[in-house]
Amino acid sequence: MRTLVLILFIFPAISFAQKKDYKNYDKAVVYFHEGKVEKSKKLTEKILSKNSEWIKPNLLMASIYADLGDIEESARYMLYVYDENTPADVLGIEQIAKLYYSNGYYENALYYFNAAQSLNADVLGKKTTLFMQNCIYAIEKINFPVDFNPENLGENINTAAEEYLPAISVNGKVLMITRRVESKNSIIELDNGKVITQEDFYIAEKDDEGKWTKAVSMAINTPLNEGAITISSDGGALVYTACNRDNGFGSCDLYISVKRNGAYSAGVNIGSVINSKKWESQACFSPDGKYLYFVSNRPGGYGGKDIWRSEITQKGFLPAENLGDTINTKYNEMSPFIHPDNLTFYFASDGQTGFGDYDLFVSRRTSTDKKWGLPNNMGYPINTYNTENSLIVAANGKTAYYASDVSGFGKEDIFQFDLPENLQAEPLADLEMDIITQKAGEEVVLKNVSFASNSFALEQSSFAELDKLIVYLKKNPNLQIEIQGHTDDIGSEIDNQILSKQRAKVVFEYLSTKVNNKLTYKGFGESQPIGDNKEENRRTSFVIKE
Repeated sequence: MRTLVLILFIFPAISFAQKKDYKNYDKAVVYFHEGKVEKSKKLTEKILSKNSEWIKPNLLMASIYADLGDIEESARYMLYVYDENTPADVLGIEQIAKLYYSNGYYENALYYFNAAQSLNADVLGKKTTLFMQNCIYAIEKINFPVDFNPENLGENINTAAEEYLPAISVNGKVLMITRRVESKNSIIELDNGKVITQEDFYIAEKDDEGKWTKAVSMAINTPLNEGAITISSDGGALVYTACNRDNGFGSCDLYISVKRNGAYSAGVNIGSVINSKKWESQACFSPDGKYLYFVSNRPGGYGGKDIWRSEITQKGFLPAENLGDTINTKYNEMSPFIHPDNLTFYFASDGQTGFGDYDLFVSRRTSTDKKWGLPNNMGYPINTYNTENSLIVAANGKTAYYASDVSGFGKEDIFQFDLPENLQAEPLADLEMDIITQKAGEEVVLKNVSFASNSFALEQSSFAELDKLIVYLKKNPNLQIEIQGHTDDIGSEIDNQILSKQRAKVVFEYLSTKVNNKLTYKGFGESQPIGDNKEENRRTSFVIKE
C-alpha cells in the first residue's frame, strides 16, 4: 500500500491522464450480476491493464474474487483503493476487516478492525466491538476443537432441493423437515409485491431396522409456504410458521394443528395472544407441554429477534414473556429447542460471543422452576464463520440433527452427529418418557412397583422405579401428582378398595420423605380396570394434576 501511495505522489498526472473505459466496465458489472463471473473477471482485468488505478474496477475485482472464494485476492484489490493510514478510508478498511471476518480469517480481521478503530472508531458499525471480541475468542478456541463427525441422513430424507429446520418426536421415531419445493410453482408472487419461495413439510418414520423411510409430503401443506415445524411431546399438536396469510396478524404468524382420530387437522392461526403485527416464527414446545417458546421481533425485547415464551393453560395460551437478557442480546436469537429433559436449552445467536454469524449455544438449569443459565458456545467446528442454527437433540441426549450445505445431495441437507459429552443433555429414562408422552391428565403406570399378594408392603424391587420418579419430581418441583392404587377383582370390592388405598398411601409416604412436591393419594380398588389381564389391573400409577 505504501508503494501505491508513493507512485501516486510522484506521478499524479498519470492517474488523471488515463482514460476510463465506462462501456466495458458497465458490461463487466452486468456480467457479474448475471453470474457470469469469469467473463466479468476477464473484462475487468483488461480494463485494469489500461488503468490500474481506477477505483471502480478494482472494487469490482474485489467482489469477483470474494465470489470465487479467494479472500486474500479480494482483500488485495480492496487495498489498492483503501489505505489503512488514511482517516478518509476508515469505512473501506472496515469493509476489508468484515471481508476477512465473514470468511474466518480472524487474525487478519482483527488487524484491520484495530486499524479502522485507530482511524475513527465513532463511524464504525455497532457490531464492530462484538466482531473484535469474536475474533479474539475464535483465534483461541480453534486450537481446541471439539469432536464433530456429521453424517448425512441419506437419500430418503435429503434431495437436490433444500432441506432444513428438522423436528423430531420425543420417541425418536418421527422426523419432520421443511423442504424448499423445486417446481415451476416454487416462486409465489403475492398481491403486495413480495416474492416468496414455496416451502412444504415432509415426514419420515424409523423402520424396525432403525432406518428412515422415504420422507413424504404432509397433509397439512397448502399451496402457500409453511416452515419451521415443532411437535408436542405427546404428539397431539403441531405448531408451525406461515407468512403473508389473509388471516395473519403480521408478516409471519404461528399456526397450530391438532391431532384428531389419528390425523392432524388443517392449521389455524394460533391467535393474537401470541401473534403480533410483527414477525413470529420457529416455535418449540417445552417437554412438559406447559410452554411454547418462539422467536419474534416485536417491541419490548432486547434486540432484533428475541426468544419469547407463552404459558399453555387449560384455557389456552397466555401473553408471551421475554426470556430475558441472559439468553437474548441486543442483536438476534433464533431456533430455540428444549431437550426432553427440560433442563437443556439449545438455540442460535449472532449476539453472544462466537465464531461469526449465527452460532449454536447451550444453556442449562437445575430444575424447571429456575431460569436458564449463561449460554455456552458449542465450540469449533460445530460453529464456524458460517451460519449455524436449528439444532435439535434426540431423547438420548447425544444424537443431534441439523442442516448444512457443506456436502450432500443438494443445497442444504439434514445431518446427524454425536454431541461431545460436555454438550449432551440428560438421557430420558423410560419412566420420564412415559410421563411426557402421555396426554394431560392420563394415568402413568409405575411398571416396576409391586407388592406381595394381598399386602401393602412394597417389594424391594419397587424402590428403583420410585427413585426414578423422585428424580423427575425434583427436576419439576412445581409438579403436583396424585398417587393411585388399583387392584384386580379377586376378593371383595370393599377389601380391594381398602388395599388399593393402603398401597397408594405407602408409595405416597415414601415419596413425601424425598421430595417437596405437592402429593396426594387415592385408592380405586377394582373400579378402573385397563384390560382383561388381572396383572395389568393390579397396578400403582399416578396422574399429573393442574
